[in-house]
Amino acid sequence: MVVDRLDGGVARKRFCDSWRDQTERRIQALVAEHVVLRALCDRLEAIADGLPRLPPHGERQQLARHLTTLITPHQAREDDLLESLLPPEGASAVERSLVERIRGQHIMDAVHAQDLGAALEAAGPGEDPEALGYMLRCFFDGCRRAMAFEELTLLNLCGRRLSPGTDALLSACLRTGPALN
Repeated sequence: MVVDRLDGGVARKRFCDSWRDQTERRIQALVAEHVVLRALCDRLEAIADGLPRLPPHGERQQLARHLTTLITPHQAREDDLLESLLPPEGASAVERSLVERIRGQHIMDAVHAQDLGAALEAAGPGEDPEALGYMLRCFFDGCRRAMAFEELTLLNLCGRRLSPGTDALLSACLRTGPALN
């Protein structure tokens, strides 16, 4: 990796071929995780749409497990990747703010995932379906927004240093989702 100074003294990492290959593999793995998370969001949305009917207890337990086992490790990998894209010295205020915002969102999202997992496991007939529906909708909507913001941040931090294929992959992710259907 090489650090270039752009006009105005802003430092930006320039990817050498091996660094770019490694970074792009990490981005592609992250996008694959986003596909899994989007599918989880779709399932949670289907549950919210079907309330007050609940899926079987075993399925709710599996979803609760997914919420707790997928979110935190994904966020750690994402934080590591984003941090690796910032120059050791000279990251712009915007670049640092983007990464710090994502880190803050990750903390809140992890707590929401745990709370939703507990609510799914405890849900039963006769309970208020509106409260569970609200939790479900807040989670999947927030999760989808967070993924889009993270993908935009990756595009911003990488600039034109990505291969056309990886750039197109991130751009395609941004063109998917319920807001665009």
